[in-house]
Amino acid sequence: MRARPRGGRPASGLRRGRGLRRGLWLLGPVSLVALWEIVSLFPSLPDYVLPSPEATIAALAKDAALIGSHLLATVAAALGGLAVATGAGLLVAAAMNARRPLGEVIYAQMVLSQAVPLIAVAPIVLIWFGLGVLAKLLIVAFVCFFPIAVSTYEGFRTVQMEQLDLLRTFGASRWQYYRHLFLPATLPGTFAGLKIAATYSVLGAIVGEWLGGTKGMGIYMTRALQSFRTERLFAAILAVMLTSYALFSGVRWVGNRLTPWVERREP
Repeated sequence: MRARPRGGRPASGLRRGRGLRRGLWLLGPVSLVALWEIVSLFPSLPDYVLPSPEATIAALAKDAALIGSHLLATVAAALGGLAVATGAGLLVAAAMNARRPLGEVIYAQMVLSQAVPLIAVAPIVLIWFGLGVLAKLLIVAFVCFFPIAVSTYEGFRTVQMEQLDLLRTFGASRWQYYRHLFLPATLPGTFAGLKIAATYSVLGAIVGEWLGGTKGMGIYMTRALQSFRTERLFAAILAVMLTSYALFSGVRWVGNRLTPWVERREP
């Protein structure tokens, strides 16, 4: 007798469902590329306005080594800034949870900080900290901090007082509060914020490189734009998109492994 997964749905049905979802997922990019190809064939659109997908892929292949070196610098800044934002976000969220009145004040300030345009914050960071790696790390951290801190803090707020009282009844220490109650409650929210922050991190690194730097995808894109090599600009955009998706997928994979108790429904 063939085993059925939880919920009574046959394994063959799950496999067919996953195959259908993958097909639908691919339908979007394939349709977009097909539309791009059709529009690029219009005689009124020269190549420097909209290069074809073939020209973009050719530019990506031709400049693979150069793009790769710039991309590594951008990814290093993105990961470094993401790590800083993660540490700061977790600490701030824990402090907000420990002192709820203070936490509400900090929450309001964090929300207000998101009203400040990044293009206004980045030059100030560069003026204060120079054009080196530190400035890029801080710009990325500024972009990524908010979703991580807010998602983690909201996870703290989902903890029921009855659960906390139960641990107190058993004489649990503060470490045991976090180990057995707060950590399981906050991890799903933290990784939800991390997935958002991972996609923002590359954008933050590129903005820092646009405004000042010697290496990175922001530098490569600026040079391609100034020389009217639009196919190289589109190749860089494609590389950045794939990198952002890879970071998002990596965070999602780690999150799924570290939160096995979370029930994830299959569509």
